[in-house]
Amino acid sequence: MRFADEAVEALLSLEWVFADRGGKVSGSYYLEFWRRVEVLDLALRYCSRGSVIADIGAAPFITSCALKRLGYDVVAADIEPEKYMDIAEVCGIKVVKVGLERDPIPRLGAGCAIFTEVIEHLNPYYAPEIVRKINKAMALNSKLVLTTPNIASLFRRLRLLLGVQPQYRVHVHEYTKKEVEELLAANGFEIIKSYYSTINDLTYVDVREPRRHLAPPSYLNLAKHALANPTKTNAARLLAYPLVKLVPSLRQLIVIVAEKVGEPETTPIERVVAYRVTNVGAS
Repeated sequence: MRFADEAVEALLSLEWVFADRGGKVSGSYYLEFWRRVEVLDLALRYCSRGSVIADIGAAPFITSCALKRLGYDVVAADIEPEKYMDIAEVCGIKVVKVGLERDPIPRLGAGCAIFTEVIEHLNPYYAPEIVRKINKAMALNSKLVLTTPNIASLFRRLRLLLGVQPQYRVHVHEYTKKEVEELLAANGFEIIKSYYSTINDLTYVDVREPRRHLAPPSYLNLAKHALANPTKTNAARLLAYPLVKLVPSLRQLIVIVAEKVGEPETTPIERVVAYRVTNVGAS
């Protein structure tokens, strides 16, 4: 698996920004390092250098900062950007506060949009309208780069067979690749590249030293790590990889690049309201 050197270097150059933050921010920087490199590599292929890129659902701005390093004019949109504004200021990126399920996205005329690891956190009832909002923020013929977990991956299928909820606990709704393709196609996009990535399948989870995640993704490195850290998770990934390499639909990550070919009309939708029901005992 080969990515553009400058994509790797851009993200590596930001280690000092995120490593000292601790907690989820530094954890995400290391654990998802190569998934973000894959996104940056796609941006370099499909997005003109210097163009406006809208990073949707961007906090804590790790990808946004790397895109800025690569020479893009980045506008980062997120529902709760406040606690990461110091990172945005260090990187020199513009930030817009947007709640995707309720708020419109400004018409940015973006030459590209990045929408990675976000849609699974949103209510699927609003997904078509959210995709239309992203569409309206983009220029005609601009590109959208989307990634999301694959609900039909091997490990999720095994969990379901065991009677366990297959979705990750903080996800609202996960999708198949076909579902995402149909969602985009119905809302003004044409699919130009769609595949199952092996990045997450080659990422080891149980590590003692976070910087171990920076080793290039390969089956050899996965094997070395599993032998050095023989946990159940690492062993499972090592054993599963030959199968997921052979059968792409069993891989954990969906990656799609789509082009805006039109602007669909916004369709008013009824907002879902949740009510709390209180049981009242008989008097």
